[in-house]
This record gives sequence, C-alpha cells and structure tokens, in this order.
Amino acid sequence: MWRSGHRREAVTAAARKVNAEARNKIGRRDVGETKLFQRVFSLDAPKADQPRLRLMEDDGSDTFRSVHRGAMAFAEGCYAAIRNPNSHEDGLPELPEHGALEQLAAFSLLARWVDAATVLTV
Repeated sequence: MWRSGHRREAVTAAARKVNAEARNKIGRRDVGETKLFQRVFSLDAPKADQPRLRLMEDDGSDTFRSVHRGAMAFAEGCYAAIRNPNSHEDGLPELPEHGALEQLAAFSLLARWVDAATVLTV
C-alpha cells in the first residue's frame, strides 16, 4: 500500500491491526477500538468478562493513574482523530508521506503499549 501511494489505507490497516492485537491479548471480540481501550486501560478492577491491561503495577500512585488515563485518552484520540476520518470520510486527499508517518508512529506507540502490558484478570 505504501509504495503505491495508498498511505491513508496503510494507516487504517495499522489501526485495525492494533485493535486486533489488543482484542487477541485480552480474549474479547465484543468491543473494539475506542470502547475497547476505554475498558482495558480503565482504572477499575477487572471483572470476570472485562480484563484490564496494566502498563505498570498498581502501587496506588498518581503516576499509575496518570499512565493509564493517558493511555486510554491517547488510544481514543488515535481512533477518533486518525482512524475514523481515514476510514469514513470520502474524498479526503491522500496523506503526505510525513503526515502518514506521524500517524503510523502514533499507532506504533499504542501497539508497543499493548504488547508490553500485563493482562489483569479476576
């Protein structure tokens, strides 16, 4: 896709892949994208059907809360501001290479967090 100039499509494919990897990691198929990341990075304790992803151990600190609130907000931003327009808006001009690289970098960071996170279950 990239070499043929379909950069917007490449970014959308990356967004889909991050979503799929997060779903696979927690074993859920009933939610995706924004709702998925709101639930997995939630500060609430896990429930039987709602595992959590933890980027660090819950030591009760403001840092723990900030990291997970930030990851949740970052993921929401990635899907709302990048993936949704790329997927749902017809007639958008193709992304310039530097813009597409920046968008891919955002999803790359989210993918790294998902990969590094520990799954917390009941």
